[in-house]
Parts: sequence; C-alpha cells; structure tokens
Amino acid sequence: MESFYSIIYYKTNALTDEMVSVGLLAGGGEGPFLYVSNARMDLLKKVLHPNTFLSARRHLKFLSEKVGKHRNEAAGLLLFDPVFSVEQMETLSQRSKNAIVYSQPVTINEWLDVKFFAELTQSFFGEIINVEPKKRPVFHLKWKAFYHSTRFKSWERDLQISSILPSSLLSLTIDLVNKKDEKIIKGIDFDLSEARLNSKLFEVELIINALPQFQVTIIHPTPKKKKGKSVFDATREKYSKLVFQEFSEFKKLN
Repeated sequence: MESFYSIIYYKTNALTDEMVSVGLLAGGGEGPFLYVSNARMDLLKKVLHPNTFLSARRHLKFLSEKVGKHRNEAAGLLLFDPVFSVEQMETLSQRSKNAIVYSQPVTINEWLDVKFFAELTQSFFGEIINVEPKKRPVFHLKWKAFYHSTRFKSWERDLQISSILPSSLLSLTIDLVNKKDEKIIKGIDFDLSEARLNSKLFEVELIINALPQFQVTIIHPTPKKKKGKSVFDATREKYSKLVFQEFSEFKKLN
C-alpha cells in the first residue's frame, strides 16, 4: 500500500463551499496516523450550532478510535490494510452528510513514520505534535511494503519460480524479478530464528542453482545479534556471486 496523506476539512457553508481544515490523515508506511487540530475545532465551535458541532466532533472521534484500533493491532496487518483507501474516506464523508470532506490523497515519496507525520502536521497547521510511536514493524513487513510500492511497477513481484523456469517443480516465491535484465532481488533478515533463517537461505541456494544466469541481490537490515552477524559473514563468504545491500542504502537508491 502506497503511503499518502489527506487533509480533513469541515464545510462550514454548503452554498459557498467554504471549508476549514481541521485535521490530517495519513496511511501506509508505519501508519495510519491522524491529527485533529484543537485550535481549528475551537474555531468551529464558535461558528457552528452546538448540535452541529457535536455531530462533527463525534465523527472525528469515531475516526480517531478507528485509527487507534488499527495502530494497536498487529504491525503486519497495518502495512497493507486498505481501511483508509479513497473509497473508505468517501464513505466516512457521506456519514457526516458531506459536511466533513477528505482531500484527494497525495502520495508520499518518503517512508511514513512518526517523525515524518509530525513534520507534515507542522507544515500544514504550524502546530508541533507528539505522536505515540507504535511497535516498529519487523523487517520483512517493511520490505514487502517497500517493494510493493510504485517504485517497482516495472518489476514482477512475488513471482513463482515456475513462471521463470516452467520445468521447475520447486514451490517458492521470489520477491522481485526482472526477466529482461535477468535480475532477482530477495529480502532476508539475518536476525531471524535459526530455523526460519535456514529456510530463507535454503531458498536462496535453490534459486541460485535453478537460475544461474540471474544476478541475485540480497536486501537485508544490519544484523544486530551476534548469531545474525556470524551467519551473515558466513553467507557472504559462501556465496561469492551474491550481491548484498543494506535495506537503508537500497531505499536511498530506489
């Protein structure tokens, strides 16, 4: 799911389409994130009928609870959860009888995290906020979110090896494949448990043996555990033809 932001407006006059921006919603990356400006809500309170204001506040409270629920759930689901898609925002707007309007989502060409969302909020509202960081998603979820972005629309993603080599009886999926340039990219976290890491490395060996003409690049986070560093060094020594690149560097180049 591509990271995006959408400005939340309240339509104060249906005849003239006058609107006041009251908040910011962002999805994708480490989101979703929501910010509602207390200063803007105080302004609305002064110009709206009390019942109308309460209705608007209830709508935004409902949205805030929805965002909070998804931020507290499993990180893996959040990265790909389409709850805050354009269609969903249109539905939310209709519930407020179109008094609350969500701007057309704008794609963010940055990794959406707490810091970047705070910068966005300050840019739009001039207000400094503190957003509670949620549990940092594990590497394979961040990696999958990244390579599923539009940056790699020219690549084939999550491709079965049999799509490259029809005679292959292997049942494994490759993250990124460029058949024309004969390139393969696969993500591996060397701090995984021994069993999971051995499984990942076995897949790499199968790919190398089945497709020797392809250049295989391994994208990885910097190993933090002693065991992970040891396995990483041993893997680099064993597979001299593999290209290894840290995820942080790979993101800068793509």
